[in-house]
Amino acid sequence: MRKRFNQVYQFKIALENIKPPIWRRILVPETYSFWDFHVAIQDEMDSYDCYLHEFETTNSLNGIKTIFGIPYKEKDFESYKTLSGWRYKISDYFSMENQ
Repeated sequence: MRKRFNQVYQFKIALENIKPPIWRRILVPETYSFWDFHVAIQDEMDSYDCYLHEFETTNSLNGIKTIFGIPYKEKDFESYKTLSGWRYKISDYFSMENQ
Protein backbone atom coordinates (compact mmCIF):
# COMPACT_ATOMS: atom_id res chain seq x y z
CA MET A 1 0.00 0.00 0.00
CA ARG A 2 1.39 3.39 -0.97
CA LYS A 3 1.76 6.23 1.51
CA ARG A 4 -0.58 9.14 0.93
CA PHE A 5 0.76 12.66 0.66
CA ASN A 6 -0.62 16.17 0.26
CA GLN A 7 2.40 18.05 -0.98
CA VAL A 8 5.06 17.56 -3.64
CA TYR A 9 8.47 19.24 -3.65
CA GLN A 10 10.24 20.25 -6.85
CA PHE A 11 14.04 20.32 -6.97
CA LYS A 12 16.57 21.20 -9.63
CA ILE A 13 19.56 18.86 -9.33
CA ALA A 14 22.78 19.96 -11.05
CA LEU A 15 26.22 18.39 -11.21
CA GLU A 16 29.03 20.70 -10.12
CA ASN A 17 32.01 21.64 -12.30
CA ILE A 18 30.61 20.09 -15.48
CA LYS A 19 30.43 21.83 -18.86
CA PRO A 20 28.00 21.84 -20.49
CA PRO A 21 25.74 21.85 -17.42
CA ILE A 22 24.03 18.58 -16.56
CA TRP A 23 20.86 18.93 -14.52
CA ARG A 24 17.43 17.41 -13.89
CA ARG A 25 14.25 18.68 -12.32
CA ILE A 26 12.58 16.12 -10.05
CA LEU A 27 9.36 15.97 -8.06
CA VAL A 28 9.21 14.06 -4.77
CA PRO A 29 6.41 13.63 -2.22
CA GLU A 30 6.58 15.15 1.25
CA THR A 31 6.73 11.66 2.75
CA TYR A 32 10.26 11.08 1.43
CA SER A 33 13.17 10.80 3.81
CA PHE A 34 16.56 12.22 2.81
CA TRP A 35 17.53 8.64 1.90
CA ASP A 36 14.50 8.35 -0.43
CA PHE A 37 15.47 11.73 -1.91
CA HIS A 38 19.02 10.45 -2.49
CA VAL A 39 17.67 7.34 -4.26
CA ALA A 40 15.38 9.48 -6.46
CA ILE A 41 18.35 11.64 -7.48
CA GLN A 42 20.48 8.57 -8.22
CA ASP A 43 17.69 7.09 -10.35
CA GLU A 44 17.12 10.31 -12.26
CA MET A 45 20.82 10.91 -12.92
CA ASP A 46 21.50 7.23 -13.87
CA SER A 47 24.45 7.13 -11.48
CA TYR A 48 23.93 3.62 -10.06
CA ASP A 49 24.40 4.78 -6.45
CA CYS A 50 28.16 5.07 -6.90
CA TYR A 51 28.58 8.52 -5.32
CA LEU A 52 28.66 9.63 -1.72
CA HIS A 53 26.02 12.16 -0.86
CA GLU A 54 25.16 14.83 1.62
CA PHE A 55 22.37 17.31 2.03
CA GLU A 56 22.95 20.52 3.95
CA THR A 57 20.02 22.61 5.16
CA THR A 58 20.12 25.94 6.95
CA ASN A 59 17.28 27.15 9.14
CA SER A 60 16.38 30.62 7.85
CA LEU A 61 15.39 31.85 11.32
CA ASN A 62 18.40 30.85 13.40
CA GLY A 63 21.08 29.98 10.81
CA ILE A 64 21.64 26.48 12.22
CA LYS A 65 23.00 24.05 9.62
CA THR A 66 22.03 20.40 9.52
CA ILE A 67 23.80 17.80 7.35
CA PHE A 68 22.32 14.45 6.27
CA GLY A 69 23.90 11.53 4.43
CA ILE A 70 27.52 10.63 3.76
CA PRO A 71 29.69 13.75 3.48
CA TYR A 72 32.10 13.98 0.59
CA LYS A 73 33.63 17.41 1.21
CA GLU A 74 36.44 18.13 3.58
CA LYS A 75 34.89 19.89 6.56
CA ASP A 76 35.58 20.67 10.14
CA PHE A 77 33.80 17.55 11.39
CA GLU A 78 33.98 18.69 15.00
CA SER A 79 31.55 21.53 14.27
CA TYR A 80 29.14 19.48 12.15
CA LYS A 81 27.18 16.37 12.93
CA THR A 82 26.01 14.30 9.98
CA LEU A 83 22.63 12.66 10.55
CA SER A 84 21.30 9.44 9.04
CA GLY A 85 19.19 10.35 6.03
CA TRP A 86 16.70 7.51 6.43
CA ARG A 87 15.51 8.84 9.81
CA TYR A 88 14.48 12.35 8.74
CA LYS A 89 11.76 13.49 6.34
CA ILE A 90 12.51 16.23 3.84
CA SER A 91 9.24 17.94 4.78
CA ASP A 92 10.65 18.64 8.25
CA TYR A 93 13.37 20.79 6.66
CA PHE A 94 11.88 22.18 3.43
CA SER A 95 8.41 23.14 4.66
CA MET A 96 7.76 26.85 5.18
CA GLU A 97 5.90 25.91 8.37
CA ASN A 98 9.14 24.55 9.86
CA GLN A 99 11.33 27.53 9.01
